[in-house]
Amino acid sequence: MLRYHKNIYFKKEDIQKLINFTDKLNKLDWRYSKHSIDGLSYRAVDVEGLLRHIKGVQLDYKNIFEYYAEGSEILKVCYRVNYGSIDIILVLNEDKLIVTIYLNSATDCHDTLKKNIYCRHWQEPK
Repeated sequence: MLRYHKNIYFKKEDIQKLINFTDKLNKLDWRYSKHSIDGLSYRAVDVEGLLRHIKGVQLDYKNIFEYYAEGSEILKVCYRVNYGSIDIILVLNEDKLIVTIYLNSATDCHDTLKKNIYCRHWQEPK
């Protein structure tokens, strides 16, 4: 599976796929993996309030910062959704299953990004 990050490289031919992926998700009901709920339970956050907020979210492909692909198929997409002074990070599969969810500072610039794990237009990741 190949990983792409917006600060490194998004394939131009995948932009329409990401728009279509997002449009499809917006027509589906939210689903939550056990992993995603377990992860939230270890954090000091109002889980019920957070999930209520997510339920009303309309996803926008412009909020995608990372995606995973195999061949020409998009498998998972990572969205950054505003939640007041913080952001909700949602990793969703094609069935709108929340694979992973976590909170991040809205001002985080991701200085620790491991660039070598992502595809670049001139080379594949190591």
